[in-house]
Amino acid sequence: MMFSLRGVTLAKAATNHVRLLARPFTINIPKPYTVPEGAWGGNKAARMELAAAYRGLDLLGLNEGVCNHLSIMAPRADGEGQIMLVNAYGLHWSEVTASNLVGLNERAEMVEGKGIVDIAASCIHLGIRQIRPDAKVLMHTHQPYATALACMKDPELLMVHQNSARFYKKVAYDNKYSGLAEAIDEGKRLGEALGDKDILFMGHHGVLSVGAEVSIAFDNLYYLERAAQLQVQCMSMRKEVDLIPEEDCKKTCDSFWKNIKGYSEAHFFSMYRRLRKTQPEFEQ
Repeated sequence: MMFSLRGVTLAKAATNHVRLLARPFTINIPKPYTVPEGAWGGNKAARMELAAAYRGLDLLGLNEGVCNHLSIMAPRADGEGQIMLVNAYGLHWSEVTASNLVGLNERAEMVEGKGIVDIAASCIHLGIRQIRPDAKVLMHTHQPYATALACMKDPELLMVHQNSARFYKKVAYDNKYSGLAEAIDEGKRLGEALGDKDILFMGHHGVLSVGAEVSIAFDNLYYLERAAQLQVQCMSMRKEVDLIPEEDCKKTCDSFWKNIKGYSEAHFFSMYRRLRKTQPEFEQ
């Protein structure tokens, strides 16, 4: 006997469900803000999202003092070309707002805003973009667990969890630390070390995430830290770590990156809405 559900057999309903699951899974998340079209609107949107990233990463405890830096390439508000938006030196990340971000041209000259820019920020970010011009968003932090791995003789991110598998074949490593980055050439060297990857472990220093969107670079840092934390905790048990087979790592990674924009926006815009309730001044 076949049970029915509102005139549709359970067998037929199950078949339709399987067909539904077989379709490509896409995620479309509406932006939590609206801006006018054109250069001014694009500049404003970039400022609000970058300010939210600074505040959000501060809430997550992934920044360090008034150091570290996030940047985005955006149109100048006056429409005269592109600029790199970055934080002014000396502001805590909880103080960053859309309007107090500063804009630099390709020669590291300030063309929007007022303040002092950390020399490491301009050198690392502008230098890397000479090698990776596609890196619209670049985020550099000293987040604890990922940086701990970067201090190891072998800093490899091990495939111990699906958070790790997200980064399968997407991580580069640089073990040539030589002091503070105070020249564009050091940024170019880091860009060459990064290559075509999305994450760079900077030996004895920190980590770097690049992305086409603020949401992607932000999401990368969050899940990189969770993966690194799990690895450190697994290794602390002093038992053999069970690694995910390579073929499963590839499947997991491929599946995730098919919808990277949707997954990342779902996470980042949830943080954006949280900040709007608790720290609404970040948009100003």
